[in-house]
Amino acid sequence: MKRRLAVAGLSLAVAMGTAVLPAVSSAQAADNPSTATARPTPVDRAVAAADKITASGFDSLAKGPDENYDRRMVTPWVRGLYSIAYEKTYRGLPVVGGDAVVLADGEGDVRAVRAASDVRISVGTEARVTAAQAARTSRAKLKKADGTESQRLVVKVLEDKTRLAWETVVRGSTADGRPSRLHVFVDALTGKVVDSFDDVRAGTGHSEWNGPTEIELVVS
Repeated sequence: MKRRLAVAGLSLAVAMGTAVLPAVSSAQAADNPSTATARPTPVDRAVAAADKITASGFDSLAKGPDENYDRRMVTPWVRGLYSIAYEKTYRGLPVVGGDAVVLADGEGDVRAVRAASDVRISVGTEARVTAAQAARTSRAKLKKADGTESQRLVVKVLEDKTRLAWETVVRGSTADGRPSRLHVFVDALTGKVVDSFDDVRAGTGHSEWNGPTEIELVVS
C-alpha cells in the first residue's frame, strides 16, 4: 500500500536547475573543530530534521529493523525550503522503488515527506541465479546488445511486492534500430525478468523554423 503525507498544504517536488549541496557527515564535522562548533546554518538544520524523521520511521517512512535510509542529495528549493533525498537499503542492498524525499525548512521544521512505498521488506539476500546468467537474460531483451554497462544485486519493489533481483544495464539497440540503455531486473531466485526501463527516450521536437524533428534523450 502506497502512502503519502503532505503537511501544511505543500506538495512535494524536486527542484530543477538548482545547485545540489554536498552533505557533511558527523565524522567530517568532528575532524574540523571549527565546523563542529559553528552555529548551524539553515541547511544544517533542515538536514538534521530530515535525518531525524527518516530514522524514526514516521508514517510513510515506516521501515523494518533491517531497513535504513541513506541520504543522497540536498537541493535548495523555494522560500527557504530544502528537498532532501534518501535511498532505502535493506541489509546493505539498494532498494529500487524505496526512495524517499523530505521537505524541511531552515528552522529545522519538516514540512512534508514522501516515500515511494511503505511496504515492509522481508526477503533473503542469497541469489540462486548467478550474475552471468542474469546478464545473458538481460542482453536478450535487446535486438542488438553491445555490452553490459553495470550490474548490481538489489531489492526490487514492484506493485507492493518485494523480491531479490539483479539489475543489469545493457547498451545496444532496439528492434526498430533506436539506441538503448536498458535497465533489466531479473529475479535472483527464478531467473525471470520482472521489470525493465530504458534511459533513452524518443520524441518529436518542433521549432519556429523547422518542422517535426525526432529527438532522443538519455535520462540518467
